[in-house]
Amino acid sequence: MAEVVVERNLLIPMSDGVHLAADLFRPAGVGKWPALLNYLPYHKDGRGGRLAVEGFNRYMAGRGYVCLTLDIRGLGNSGGVALEPMSAQEAQDGHEAVEWIAAQRWCTGKVGMWGVSYPGITALSVAATRPKSLAAIVPIHATSDIRRGFFHLHDCRTGFWCDADWGPRMVAYNLMPPLLEDSTGRSAKVWREHLAGNPPWIADWWDHPSEDKWWTSRVADMSKIKVPTFNICGWRDLYAEDTIADHLAIKAPKRLMMGPWKHAFPDTALDGPCSGLHEIERWFDRWLKGIRNGVENDPPIFLYVQGHQAEWRHEDGWPLSRAKATAFKVGDDLSLGDSSGNGRTAYVADPTVGAESIAWDAWSTALPQDLPWDQSRDDAQSLALTGAPLASALDILGAAEASLDLAATAACTLSLKLADVAPNGRSTLITMGFREIKAGAQTVKVKLRPTAYRLAPGNRLRLSVALADFPRIWPTDGEPAISLGHAGTRLVVPTAKPAKAREPNWGLRKAEVMHGPGDLGGNQRWAIDRDLSAGTVSLVGSRDEDQRLDPETTLFARHSYTVSVPKSRPGLARSIAKTEVRIRRPVGATSIDSTVVATTHDLSIEAEIRIDGALVWSKRWSKARKAKKR
Repeated sequence: MAEVVVERNLLIPMSDGVHLAADLFRPAGVGKWPALLNYLPYHKDGRGGRLAVEGFNRYMAGRGYVCLTLDIRGLGNSGGVALEPMSAQEAQDGHEAVEWIAAQRWCTGKVGMWGVSYPGITALSVAATRPKSLAAIVPIHATSDIRRGFFHLHDCRTGFWCDADWGPRMVAYNLMPPLLEDSTGRSAKVWREHLAGNPPWIADWWDHPSEDKWWTSRVADMSKIKVPTFNICGWRDLYAEDTIADHLAIKAPKRLMMGPWKHAFPDTALDGPCSGLHEIERWFDRWLKGIRNGVENDPPIFLYVQGHQAEWRHEDGWPLSRAKATAFKVGDDLSLGDSSGNGRTAYVADPTVGAESIAWDAWSTALPQDLPWDQSRDDAQSLALTGAPLASALDILGAAEASLDLAATAACTLSLKLADVAPNGRSTLITMGFREIKAGAQTVKVKLRPTAYRLAPGNRLRLSVALADFPRIWPTDGEPAISLGHAGTRLVVPTAKPAKAREPNWGLRKAEVMHGPGDLGGNQRWAIDRDLSAGTVSLVGSRDEDQRLDPETTLFARHSYTVSVPKSRPGLARSIAKTEVRIRRPVGATSIDSTVVATTHDLSIEAEIRIDGALVWSKRWSKARKAKKR
């Protein structure tokens, strides 16, 4: 690998006079190279940059690229204030940064963007503004519509990830000082600007429970993207459905990789890892360097079929043209099969349903494993419709849909889960779907998230119907109930025989290095606590991250949370999240502590900053949740 030169805190001017800060990695010597941009809110000098993407930057710089990690406005070392997440201003700043980078003496004039999660979202939003110098993007676990894919899933109020994990974490992270100090006093000035102007982002979605202009202004129009796009996501990630929808809407050269992962880089995933870094390099080599490596001729879909005899597979398109709709009816014994009954079955909401499936996707980033738990406890607390043992393997490839004949006593959240039930009774989650329903008699159609999954012969297919999915979705207050009409209920599953065997020619090779050199490791904890006397179920978790910034400075962060719901009083559900940040220096050691308490109706936030033990800043915020417009 070629020698790499690193330049810290390169300042990129915006048209309004604000300067955004970037770290730059380039090949040694004089020359021009295409550039790759990772544009993020997670501090280029901290967890988001040196811990998460510096390995990627060094790898690609050693192969003939200039790689930049850029702090968004108002965070890290960038000037200005971060008034709200994923805004139109953020996309415009990214547009200007791309054009500035392209005009530098070390750049060929071609720029690519890439990133996991938020930096993947910025790649999509910036691409939709059509910078003339942007030549290709690789969004990983990303969405073009954060309301649809993150904050209000299927118009339901998202719980744990927004109000206990990501939202509270960003309160403390957005108050952090610039981690790269300088001798000019700029860092101190930038931090003062941030502290005076940065509000807690979590308050924003509390102010906008319904779709309005605040949300629609954050939707990136995929039809405007004209650059080659390599979409990567995992079936168990929160953005799986959005990634496929975005991919289908893009009218440009494109490729889709769907693995079995949650929110992980393909090479570092624990289940079904593959050579994501190698394939990203091939993508950028083709579109930024003009190397004729054949990526445009490869099959457009590379997906992992989970479950029995799991395998990577190439496909020619999505949805699969050879897939057929296989319908299952509901018998009076609650079976799934060829014949339907004539009766009805009553079900009363249990607000604790959902805890057993939280390991399944990206709401569970604290978990070290990718594989889902046995969710038979959730099935037992739901209305479970179960098929007969399969005579042969069953491949589900696409998005299943259920049509339910329901009568509901009150408006509530409907949650559906499709599971693979082994002969020993273990229930493995395949996919899920949910939506809000109104009171009264109705036919409800619920489209489940797309998937690729194979059930083994002898296993059974199960559809579980519930009125809660805690803590993924905030529970409905009260005790709603439904009755399910058997004759009018169907489950339609897209099934397909395996394609002819084709060995992937993408090379399933793991990357040599992905993590930054300052990674000191961390610890994780995850537990479900069931208080039998109080009838309360709680998710209790924590995650520590430790890294070395320079020979005399370390950064330690711990985020912990408890999310609880009493079975008899779901309106009393709450989350309590605490974040601790410790910047350890011989002089000027800084600590940031924040606490966020979210309930069904109220939000309270407290934060304080100490330097060498002395309190230098503190603030409190409170918010009442606005009523949702229906």
